[in-house]
Amino acid sequence: MKTCLVLQRKLRWDISALASAHQGQPLPTTLSVMESTPQVRGMHTIIRNKETNRDEFIFYSKRLMRLLIEHALSFLPLKPVSVETPQGGTYEGKRLSGKRITGVSILRAGETMEQALMAVCKDIRLGKILIQTNHDTGEPE
Repeated sequence: MKTCLVLQRKLRWDISALASAHQGQPLPTTLSVMESTPQVRGMHTIIRNKETNRDEFIFYSKRLMRLLIEHALSFLPLKPVSVETPQGGTYEGKRLSGKRITGVSILRAGETMEQALMAVCKDIRLGKILIQTNHDTGEPE
């Protein structure tokens, strides 16, 4: 039990060190931060409030996950396409350039976003990856 407590403290320290590692450094150009709109701030407020009940927490967490997935999808390559409307007109739109999208979740961490991904992307393929932690070093294997 004592070893477990020591590893938890080490892990907490490692996470806080990682979180502050970027301070004073420029952020990567490939990093995109979702805009903190009043709607997003409102959901964060509900999720972080200790008075929020379980159902509201789940509802707003799922809603925020779907918005995050929509944001990520905006970076996929699209190609122009013309379609005929039911009224006989032509609509100039966009379609995914690739064949299909595959989502990969990290077991015990990323699985929470699977349902939101499936709600946003029809017929998506899902894969899973497991990253284990070495209990002696606290490092991923």
